[in-house]
Amino acid sequence: MLNIRRPPVGRLITLQLGILLLISSLFLLESALGARSALFGGLAYWIPNSLFALRYFRHSGARRMGAVFAAMMAGEMFKLSATVVLLAGTLMLIQPIDGPALFTGFGTMILSHMLTPLVFSRVANR
Repeated sequence: MLNIRRPPVGRLITLQLGILLLISSLFLLESALGARSALFGGLAYWIPNSLFALRYFRHSGARRMGAVFAAMMAGEMFKLSATVVLLAGTLMLIQPIDGPALFTGFGTMILSHMLTPLVFSRVANR
């Protein structure tokens, strides 16, 4: 019997949120505006990504690959759309905003999305 372990989605999401809070705290050393902007920028990526991950990895073992693929593509479109809406909404509705801090928070979440699974796979293989 094939034993495929599910990824630790909850731990990955929590680690990414911790990274965002750390980055926001570092900006707090400079200004509250920078900290708030970095937090909002990171949340614009983290919220849709987390919702997608929790929904997608909720079930294991798919029998219909076509349906799974279609659901994943729909989830990715939701994630992308929600990210754009949250980021644009933040830029339009939250004033004043520190643009470089906002995009640093956003970019940090993109990097953490790519790097945290790598970190977890290295820890699991030890």
